[in-house]
Amino acid sequence: MAHPIRERIACGEICRHLRTKAMFVLGDDGPPPEIPHPPSTAVFWCNSAGWAMGPDMAPANPDRCGREHGRACFEPDVSA
Repeated sequence: MAHPIRERIACGEICRHLRTKAMFVLGDDGPPPEIPHPPSTAVFWCNSAGWAMGPDMAPANPDRCGREHGRACFEPDVSA
């Protein structure tokens, strides 16, 4: 099972540049089943901008970096 954010990026639902540390420390098995989604305390950043704000100066997080939010900086995953 992949990390939930990684899955949402792969299907094109959220921007391919969104990152959280949990994507890297949990490994390929993803989070334990009792943690179905990232906790609200997770810290996200934009890999394109290099910090917690996207290139458009809006916060980078799954609630704001989705396809439906219409951000000019949104880029779907190439494989999506």
